[in-house]
Amino acid sequence: MLSKLKNKIIFIYSLKYIFLILFFILLNYKLSFSDENLCKDHKKLNSETEIGCYEKRVIGVLLLYDSEIKLDKEWIKNINLRFEEINKFYYKNFKIEWRVDSFQKFEFDKNIDNLSSLFSMHKEEISSLTDNLKAEVVLGLIDRDIKGIGIASTFSNVLMVVDPFKLENFNSSVVIAHELGHLFGAWHTQRKNDFMLFSGANKLLGSNESNAILKLMRNYNFKPSTIINDETILKRISRLYNRHHAKGEIDPVARLLTDEGKNLYHNKQYNAAIKMLKRSNKYYGRWGKTRMILSKSYYENNLLEDSFTEYTRAVFFGSKPDKHHEKKLEKKFIDLQKIDPTISNPFNINN
Repeated sequence: MLSKLKNKIIFIYSLKYIFLILFFILLNYKLSFSDENLCKDHKKLNSETEIGCYEKRVIGVLLLYDSEIKLDKEWIKNINLRFEEINKFYYKNFKIEWRVDSFQKFEFDKNIDNLSSLFSMHKEEISSLTDNLKAEVVLGLIDRDIKGIGIASTFSNVLMVVDPFKLENFNSSVVIAHELGHLFGAWHTQRKNDFMLFSGANKLLGSNESNAILKLMRNYNFKPSTIINDETILKRISRLYNRHHAKGEIDPVARLLTDEGKNLYHNKQYNAAIKMLKRSNKYYGRWGKTRMILSKSYYENNLLEDSFTEYTRAVFFGSKPDKHHEKKLEKKFIDLQKIDPTISNPFNINN
């Protein structure tokens, strides 16, 4: 009897020690991974802790310089200085480092006197230059007299900057950092000290909205095809945009979808273009560019009334009238009336 009681006591004490050992093992495990758990718990994160949770990202840059530029020691020195300033901001806030991997001379069209048109002309060609390089992004550098300071296409891998002074001052860093922000989907704001300020920033500081979109998209690979069908991420981007943006600023998701719709239209995939452009309108329906391309896509599919409706909306929302498209569309209605006089021609107000 005593022997059985003794064995029970020994068993109870053994269990007690086993539970204590397990408790300390679990406690040690929890402490060991406390930083990891904190990184996963967004509610407990402050800005500095959040940045510490990121892995460093190095993004290669191909610097494409105008054939008129002599890339001398002064240019190289200033480029390095500017990227030091840019990286100080991007690394502190997003743990991103931009690294100029290579330089390449490029023949930009000399007959174009504004940056927007120059960008549109060369963007597709320039974008493909990274295909066989480590670089993910292309920075085009122009130093001649041309209208414009900087430009980038939302969610693309291309930006251009005009600087006739060899990137010799800090303002050039702000311009480049601003345009790089657009590659992640960042939009113009009205925040005074924001590097995405619509009227021209002069400081490398980020607003809550600009920081939020950069943090959300910091791992984006600059390939629109990887996000264009991800409605979850697109809706998150659009919600951030709707919190605050500059007056008249277009939703970056609408820009993304309209750019893709335009590509589909040029590739004569009209049904797909219509579908994509209608998606764009759901995010931002007041952009004349989207409406104009949609009108042309409807025209190619012989949906003439829809084409006319979208054309009038495009002009109403600020798109420049396309007289060539307008005449083609009007002629279609005239030709149809010859076949069937009961068909109404919306171009004829007396109809």
